[in-house]
Amino acid sequence: MSFKTDNSFLRFLSMGAAGVHRTIALLRSRGFEPIELERYCGTNKIWATKVKRLRLPDLLCVKTGMRVEVRAKTDLSIRMSDAPANPERIWDAGLRDEDIVAFIACFDTGGGPQPADEAVYFTVSALRGSAARSKLGPPKSASEGAERDRTWPAIVPSRDGTVLQVTADKLSVQMEADAERPTRRQTYRLHGKTVYVSPRDRFSAKTTFLAGTPPALADLSVCLPHRYAPLDHLRAPNAIDRYAAAKALPFRDDARSQVIPALEDCIGREVEERIALEAAGSAAALGSELGQNKICRFVWDNDERPKLRMEAVFILTELGRSPFTREFTREFTREQLNCIATHPRFDGDELRQAAVWGLGKAGLKSYEDLLAFIDDPDGSVALHAIAAFDVDTPRPVIDHLVRDLLAGRPCRAPAASEALRIISSQEVLRALVDTAGTARPVPDWIFATLGRLPPDLVRAYLRNSPLLDRVAPMLLTGRGAHWLTSEVATTGIAFLLKQDLSFGRAVRSQPPESSGRGS
Repeated sequence: MSFKTDNSFLRFLSMGAAGVHRTIALLRSRGFEPIELERYCGTNKIWATKVKRLRLPDLLCVKTGMRVEVRAKTDLSIRMSDAPANPERIWDAGLRDEDIVAFIACFDTGGGPQPADEAVYFTVSALRGSAARSKLGPPKSASEGAERDRTWPAIVPSRDGTVLQVTADKLSVQMEADAERPTRRQTYRLHGKTVYVSPRDRFSAKTTFLAGTPPALADLSVCLPHRYAPLDHLRAPNAIDRYAAAKALPFRDDARSQVIPALEDCIGREVEERIALEAAGSAAALGSELGQNKICRFVWDNDERPKLRMEAVFILTELGRSPFTREFTREFTREQLNCIATHPRFDGDELRQAAVWGLGKAGLKSYEDLLAFIDDPDGSVALHAIAAFDVDTPRPVIDHLVRDLLAGRPCRAPAASEALRIISSQEVLRALVDTAGTARPVPDWIFATLGRLPPDLVRAYLRNSPLLDRVAPMLLTGRGAHWLTSEVATTGIAFLLKQDLSFGRAVRSQPPESSGRGS
């Protein structure tokens, strides 16, 4: 397979995406209108192709122009990744003094990362002004120029509590009792840190900065009166300003008669190709044929810059899910993604996986188009097609997958069964049960698929049905049936079983793993 599973990396990526989504919700509650400025900062999808982009903050408020970098931490700290020897990867690359950095705690739970209810905000100016007192950690890898953690000293409480007293050199608090510890008073020595709380303030465990090295928290309310004018920034000297302006325009209500010509002008004169491509995506979303044509050129006439092809596919995916995209642009997007997914020039290229992904739940939700790829000779493409289904898959597509079960073809039937398991809707249950009531004999794949759906859902639906007796044993091993069927347990057992090499023990011969049809 051309992609690798990396659970540790996925965990951190998921945590970051969860932090971005929570910060977006918090900013909206304050009256801001944030969008993702850094592509894919709000998703945990892993791609092997590394697209070189401008160094951008994660979020942009399209109303005020405020930009926000989000840092989600399992242990809340004022910490930024830094590579002092590489100007493009230093901790504040691409950030302005007025930009905001949001730090948000994110906790590991059985159901995935859970971000805290609140984020803590600092201006980049405050971090820069106190950077001399920050500490640089060891390299994260052995490679030259590897990133390191730069940390600003801060105080984060381990329990909920209340502030009692603040002096020039001390901070006194009352820690609340918990299941293991009684109420107690605690005093922190400040050692030059600035206190961010006042007497009688309440604070939350592991989510609040009581004090820190930066001189102040950011006051976001001063940003709300600002009025962003992206049309004026399309010709700005700074590349990030131009990029942000091109990205923001479809999300605003500026007159389309002004916006489309401005974006098309940007496409024609922009020397930075990544900005020209972004402008093309925004123009296409608003109905510009020039924007569509520019995206096509990046895909089909771009052999010398293949990574920008991948970025173009990501933009097509975004066009597919954007509420601003016009219907004829959606048809253009669907046609392009299908062409990319089927064209032989991209055989073996991750571009095909990305195109199929864009046809599914991440983009167009054109689930009928996924049917052609669930048993693709490229196993990675097939897996992306199967995983791209979602609970909102319509009944005609479900019926097609059920017919694949009836046909029982060796590659197609298991792929259809897995797709139906991923969908796991009431419509899937109805389709399977309806088929079981008419097919004679009932194909084993029908029972096998019923047995892989959520056990509680199946038992409730098949109550008083003779089908339940046939399916019941399989439900004992269905996802969520008991503790060993949880994702954590199944992943852990699979990992342990791979640790089977030792002295004095023969390794059992096992068949090679298959990555899909044609592997």
